[in-house]
Order: sequence, then C-alpha cells, then structure tokens
Amino acid sequence: MKIQVHPRIKDIQVGDEILCYRSHLFARVEEVFPAAVCVRLVVFSAQRMRLQIAPQLWRAEDIENLSVCRYCGGRQGLLMENASGVPFRVCEICRSVADISLTDSVFSDHLPPLDEA
Repeated sequence: MKIQVHPRIKDIQVGDEILCYRSHLFARVEEVFPAAVCVRLVVFSAQRMRLQIAPQLWRAEDIENLSVCRYCGGRQGLLMENASGVPFRVCEICRSVADISLTDSVFSDHLPPLDEA
C-alpha cells in the first residue's frame, strides 16, 4: 500500500509560513508529513509562569501555505497582500491582473449598457 501525499501538502516546504483556519494562527513549518505539518508555537504555562515551545500537528485540510502566491502558487516575486490582516502573498503577475480587473469593475458602472450604445 502506497502512502499518498495530500494535495495541500505537496508544495509545502520546511520553513514555509502557513495559516491554520481551525485555530486562526499562522506559524513556520518545522516538519512535513503526508497529511499534516508540524509547527512549533510559543505557549504560556500558567503553572510555571513561563513561555514554552510546544510542537503541534496541523492537518492538511486546515491549513493554507502563506509562502506562495495565493492565486497561482508561484514562489517568485511575491508581494504582501495586507487587505485581510492575514499575510497572504501575491506574485507580481497576479497582482497586475487583479489591478486591471479591479480597474475594469470600477469604471464599468460609468459605461452605458450594451443595449443603448
């Protein structure tokens, strides 16, 4: 029986930043498994009154890779997309396409309908 890698895991590398939708946290990948990733989080231990590093496994279904372009998955020429508060990244090509389509949608309200032209 062959172990299959989950589709969301195939492009994740050690050191990538990922977002976990379940916990609303993002962290750096320490280890990659076929259906999960291992991250280290700093947690507060109330008993010891200290911060501790705690490893956690995050399932592939719950994560998104923040170290690649959000739209095409590329790793070259990435820019931060700060509109949502989550550090998503977008490559220069996808950003230019999004800017063009946003401009078209803004000016489309000022054009006459096709039937009247």
